[in-house]
Amino acid sequence: MTQATSSSGGSARTGRHRPADGRRPVSHILADFSVTGHRIDARGARRGVEYGGRHRTPHRRGGYIAMQIAFAINLAGNAIGAAGFPIFVLDSTGDLALTGWIVTVSMVGSIITGVVAGPLIDRAGLRVSWIFSIVVGTTLTALTYVLFVSGVLAPWLLLGISFLRNSADEPGRVATFGLLPTLAKQAGHSLESANATLRSMNALATIFGPMVAGGIVAAFGSPWVLVVDAAAGGLAAVIVIVFLAVPGSAAAEKGRTAADLRTYRQQFVVAVRFFRYDKLLLSLIITTTILATLDSAVGTIGLTGYASDILDDAAWYGGLVSAFGIGSLIGTITYGVIGARLPRRATYLAAYLGFAAMLLLLTVQVHVAAALAIMVVGGIMISPIDLLYLQVLQERVPERIFGSVTSIVTTIVSGPGPVGVAMLTWLLGAAGTRTTFVVIGCCYLLIAVVLFFVRPLHRLKRPRFDDAQPTQPIMIGTLTR
Repeated sequence: MTQATSSSGGSARTGRHRPADGRRPVSHILADFSVTGHRIDARGARRGVEYGGRHRTPHRRGGYIAMQIAFAINLAGNAIGAAGFPIFVLDSTGDLALTGWIVTVSMVGSIITGVVAGPLIDRAGLRVSWIFSIVVGTTLTALTYVLFVSGVLAPWLLLGISFLRNSADEPGRVATFGLLPTLAKQAGHSLESANATLRSMNALATIFGPMVAGGIVAAFGSPWVLVVDAAAGGLAAVIVIVFLAVPGSAAAEKGRTAADLRTYRQQFVVAVRFFRYDKLLLSLIITTTILATLDSAVGTIGLTGYASDILDDAAWYGGLVSAFGIGSLIGTITYGVIGARLPRRATYLAAYLGFAAMLLLLTVQVHVAAALAIMVVGGIMISPIDLLYLQVLQERVPERIFGSVTSIVTTIVSGPGPVGVAMLTWLLGAAGTRTTFVVIGCCYLLIAVVLFFVRPLHRLKRPRFDDAQPTQPIMIGTLTR
């Protein structure tokens, strides 16, 4: 398909293949969501996002560099603010229970936004959504500081601002990774390298953010973490507004058709049905949901029990988590350097097998040094899984529905986490720590073995111009009803 067709008339080809009931196949709907320079094949992959292909254009790195700088500055401010905010709440109110409620309400705000904001992100556009997220978050953070200094920051007001502040973050996260493929391609960088760069920034912020926040609190007081957070957000917003131009965005807006202006409900339903349409994406979502559920359980209550029962000191929990974080950072950087040359399916399966082996090794020794080394290697082994999953989302989901699809996927993947923690807590009490880790390691091993026989994973490769057509057409009436 070489041109987006309108919902009213369409091309001669569209009319020739339109069914008798007047409904349109999904391949034609997805054409309505295409963006200049990114043609979408019938399975949803963005055509033309062939990094390192034969058809090269002059590299323009300004937008990509601006995005990285803005992302790093905003991320640093958020990391410092997130680490110091509970201390600020406790210092300003003296109420530990309120601190806990604010953390809970903030998490709820992020989840709600993840569910409902997707179609709104698509309507506004990724760049506008990122700017909105930064500006709203910065304004609310600055407002919190002003109200505190003025002495009118009531607990209920602090609770409401915290809810809104965290609700504004999710559109920015979605928009950032939605913009990345276009900007990385324009700059001549592989998507593996671009994703790994942002993920490495996240890892570094997680490691050093609390340290910097602690230093600011000790030197100047907890309210100053709000000042640093707001200042970083303001600077990042200026960089995005002034220096970040997304190629093709203006042409895409001029070329919007009536099909782009669907109702909120229609666009939401189209995004949900997209999963069933793309078998590879559906397989990765299911697998990633299981992995995230196991990870959340092992990374919290699992490693706590291991440190207490196997290493005989619960204080080693922090060391195990830090070792895993260091390994993840090393693995992310390494994948960013060599990932573009690795076979995707083999890498994905090897990561599961390797991590399963590391968990099983934890059950056969009791030495702290060995456990820390295993956690480092485990972090290295598992890091490609998340990067490959994100990369498939970026390559296969059309940009016009990227916000809707990604927001829903994020909610699906993170939703079962509390259930996994509860189940692992029960298993630890019923079977003991060593047996529990054997069970968890076997679960990862079983996932890896099953994935060998999942046929859609054979399409876990770079999108190509000759991708096959879907095996069964899905009509527009099916998508939007």
